[in-house]
Amino acid sequence: MKMRPLLLLSVLLLGGCSVNPYRWPGSEPQTPAPSEPVTQPPVTQPEVKPPVQKPVAPTALAVAMADAFVQAPEVRELANGNPVLLLTPPQNGTGESLDTRPMAAAMIKRIQSKSEFRFVDPGQVAAITSQLEYQQGGVNPASLVRLGRQTGAGYMLYGDLVQQGGRYRLAMSLMDLRSGELLWNASRFASR
Repeated sequence: MKMRPLLLLSVLLLGGCSVNPYRWPGSEPQTPAPSEPVTQPPVTQPEVKPPVQKPVAPTALAVAMADAFVQAPEVRELANGNPVLLLTPPQNGTGESLDTRPMAAAMIKRIQSKSEFRFVDPGQVAAITSQLEYQQGGVNPASLVRLGRQTGAGYMLYGDLVQQGGRYRLAMSLMDLRSGELLWNASRFASR
């Protein structure tokens, strides 16, 4: 009887040595079967659609406003000393998805060709206004005055584009950034 437990113990010990505790049955590496070349389906190019562009606001209306601006007597008096002007794109109040930046670019080009005004870099204006919009959720007049002072401008030309009936109305105002005084304002209309 004493032999039986000893025999059982020796079988367990010897049997346990041949078993790898880190490998489970069925986990032995298998040699891969010879592979056949895999054929992949041909690569097709995805359909590329051109980006949807916003409709552009009427630049002819902006040019007419720029002409009215440079011809105004109160503006002509200011233009003698090469003042720096901050021109912000008109705020879009039409309810349509219009991009008013081309209007501002057309106004800058026209005013530069007909007067002595210098302009704040439009790229700098866009960067600062986008930062203000992000911080405040929109651009208000007080933040525009701060923007003008930050850029070194003496005057700010700003306004809005709205829809009235079947026409657009562009209203622009000129403000002295040092005093806050409104120096000039005008409106122009154009059909849609």
